[in-house]
Amino acid sequence: MGFKVEERIFDVAEMLEWVKTARPRCPVRPPCWRAWATLVLRDGTEVRVGNGDVGPVTQRLRAALVAIQNGEAPDRHGWTRKV
Repeated sequence: MGFKVEERIFDVAEMLEWVKTARPRCPVRPPCWRAWATLVLRDGTEVRVGNGDVGPVTQRLRAALVAIQNGEAPDRHGWTRKV
């Protein structure tokens, strides 16, 4: 899908800067779930992530996942099993 992925340690200040514009990245969720989350920091501060909208990245991830689950796209990693 062309996403650049980076694994590294980051601090809370950097994360708080990032969440100002972030949307949750949960590709599969029931329609009744909210499209935002609240992070609670050690000092009790609550930080809301997301604005209630499902973003374009989440929509692309969900479409790709559902296509694999429905057999419409190849499962290149062997994640699915017929039951």
